[in-house]
Amino acid sequence: MINNSVIEYIENIENQYNEIIKLCNLEKLRSAYNNLLNLEQLLETIQNNITEHNNNDHNDELYLKLEELIKKIKLEERLIKLKQEAIEIEDLLKVLSSDYKSQGWQSIQNVDGIHSMYKEHGSGIHSVRIEGIIDQPIFNVCSIIMEADLYYTWIPRLLESRILNQDDRFKRLIYCRASCPWPVSDRDICLYGYGVDMLEEENQVVVVSRSIRDQDLIGNSSLKNPETFIPQVRDNTVRAKSEISGFTIKPISATQTYVQVVSLTDPNMKLLPKWLLNFVTTQFCHYLFVMLRKQASDVASSKEYQSRIESNPIYKEIKEKSDSYFNRIDFQKENNNNNNNNNLED
Repeated sequence: MINNSVIEYIENIENQYNEIIKLCNLEKLRSAYNNLLNLEQLLETIQNNITEHNNNDHNDELYLKLEELIKKIKLEERLIKLKQEAIEIEDLLKVLSSDYKSQGWQSIQNVDGIHSMYKEHGSGIHSVRIEGIIDQPIFNVCSIIMEADLYYTWIPRLLESRILNQDDRFKRLIYCRASCPWPVSDRDICLYGYGVDMLEEENQVVVVSRSIRDQDLIGNSSLKNPETFIPQVRDNTVRAKSEISGFTIKPISATQTYVQVVSLTDPNMKLLPKWLLNFVTTQFCHYLFVMLRKQASDVASSKEYQSRIESNPIYKEIKEKSDSYFNRIDFQKENNNNNNNNNLED
């Protein structure tokens, strides 16, 4: 390996690494992961090409720098976390596949354009899935999901919702507590959630959440507070656990958005009574989506939401991305129409 090749390898690795980190910082996590796979393939190729370090063409300093760089990449915490995020994103998208029957979902009801589904996994995990169209811009829907501490104002039976920690963008650690119908004890849950920008690549925004894990609380330098304090479980309350939950948010037009909601949750209950299961799948799920629609329609007139939107710079970025997306879609449609007209003339 001649010195020029080593220099090129180092530059190539650094450029690819910097691009991955840039994409991570922009929440383009799926694109970042695809780039990471390419980088790992490059590293494997380089290591296969590295020979015994006794070749006169090698420059000791460059050779050591290359080895140190490869070692650093392989141990980089952000890239290790990215791999876990990629698995979670893939898991969420799989359970929300449009071919819901292939994923084992049972259709419970489809009323007023709100489709509610249920799936039992065994091991105490129960899953609900709700989807439908919201006649509001994607910006409004994202605003509702962003303000997690306001969930209790619109989610049925939710008594409390608090942000335990967050970063300056789309990462949240939240606590929620909900009342359950008598005689079932109330449930609470501590969730770790993050947004994924897939708007340009796959025409959707994804929100992934799950129960908080110990590694979420360690070395997470992007969070505003150095420590995250997990609330103790209250009397007459049982802590539930979410394996994977979240949303997909897909703009249909500038004024319509298709939303999917899913939750794979262990309510920490030895046996889920049939009456409670029926209540959740036939009433709660439907009403939750009804309230999501209502809340999204109230964003423009809500002083609370408007105050938060005006004071948080991230909303300007969301609006710009949304406008850019629809400008691109309109441009593509115009080009297609022009091409069709030209073909007719020919």
